[in-house]
Amino acid sequence: MISFARQDLVVGSADLTARERPPHRVSLGPFALADRCVSAGDFTAFLHDAPDDMDHLMIDCIDPGFVVHRADGFQVRPGCADFPMIQISFWGAAAYCNWLSRGEGFQPVYDLARREAGLSADGYRLPREAEWEAACRQGHPAGTAGTGNTADAPAACRALRAGEAGLGAFRRGEPGPIPTAARAPDAAGLHEMIGNVREWCHDRYAPYSAEPARDPSGPGRGSFRVVRGGSFADPGPACRPASRMAAFEDTKCEVYGFRVARSL
Repeated sequence: MISFARQDLVVGSADLTARERPPHRVSLGPFALADRCVSAGDFTAFLHDAPDDMDHLMIDCIDPGFVVHRADGFQVRPGCADFPMIQISFWGAAAYCNWLSRGEGFQPVYDLARREAGLSADGYRLPREAEWEAACRQGHPAGTAGTGNTADAPAACRALRAGEAGLGAFRRGEPGPIPTAARAPDAAGLHEMIGNVREWCHDRYAPYSAEPARDPSGPGRGSFRVVRGGSFADPGPACRPASRMAAFEDTKCEVYGFRVARSL
């Protein structure tokens, strides 16, 4: 986990799509963010340790997933344990966060039965989208506050699609994700924040307000969550710190993964 101090910054972009407008100021309390996405091996350890915690509707084991379901339970495809956990819904990611919290003596954040969250809990959760953007901007200091641009983001995304992508058993000869921490960390110590898999964030999606906000976490209702970072399948403009997309929270897609966060 990489720790980030309390900070004030401008998030959003005036140069991307309407989803990123308007740029606005946010204040964030201290938080920690995992230096890499949760891997298929990490997630399978959860499935084996707490098989009753996971509704099978939260995960898709159909090809090209790295985790499959056999007669004796969930298994990782040979050679795929280090790849990011994909084809997992928002609530499947939340279930993993709760398991991790319990294992380390923290209070779980998510009530899976009610589909609610208590952000006052000290456990693991998905990052607020403003936290994700703040961490990504710190890792890519070429970005200009308020524009969401970085000089290297599209190039990194293209490199994943054209060169390193497709390793392992994903789809031979076609683009795909690379293993977690396969590339050198960015300036903040974070791996593959841009261009590997889109990452679930805690926030429900809503258009931005121009008003300053403190620790924003999205609206209280809605079934669409924010995903960040772009993926191996996305064009360059989607692979920037400010770029944001909306995804139905029950979606299980080969370009969606996640990393965990905690308030400090």
